[in-house]
Amino acid sequence: MFKYGISYYIMEEGARKPQSGVDARLLRPGADWQSGIRLIETENSGYYECLIETEADCGFYDIWDNRGNPNGAFGGKTCTIGKLDARGLQNDCIYGNHILDGVVTGSKIANEAIGTEHLQNGLFSLSKLQYEIQDQDKGVGDNSQASPTKLSEDKVITHVLDKEYQELPHIILTNQCDAFLYIADAKIEGNLVTIMIGISQVYTATDPFYKLLALAK
Repeated sequence: MFKYGISYYIMEEGARKPQSGVDARLLRPGADWQSGIRLIETENSGYYECLIETEADCGFYDIWDNRGNPNGAFGGKTCTIGKLDARGLQNDCIYGNHILDGVVTGSKIANEAIGTEHLQNGLFSLSKLQYEIQDQDKGVGDNSQASPTKLSEDKVITHVLDKEYQELPHIILTNQCDAFLYIADAKIEGNLVTIMIGISQVYTATDPFYKLLALAK
């Protein structure tokens, strides 16, 4: 828990006089006036403060007020409450020689601090995505209940993905046998994803041979 405060004064006859009635707010860089954290004046003193109770609200802020603009404007001052977060880091302020090997991990990067425009071409590879691959050995036939399914008996193959997902991933079916297979349905219940593969036509294939690729969005 952190308390932050700032004082506003005006000069009268060479003396500083507390300025009361100011609407002062803390804004994340790029945020709008309405979303700012409002500072409350204490007893018409010209001193304004707020209480930061959660770690997620700590970090770097711009200080705005309505002294020159009723809709609020940047007052030229900034502050850091608690630990510095990614919003307070300026371009080129950290070099590679300042970072120990293995220090920067996913758990230490704030949500939405890195966008795709920050990544070099080719830096974001498949190995860094949440993905899952299954083949015919994971599928269960609707009639035979066999795994792998029996092309001569079944019309639908059911797959349940091993990993848990927050939303339905993108599903890719790669068929490698002489039978017409297609994705008939994909659904998510809780965090479990079920995929239904339809068998439309069997030509010369005797056994199913395919792969399913699930890519998290």
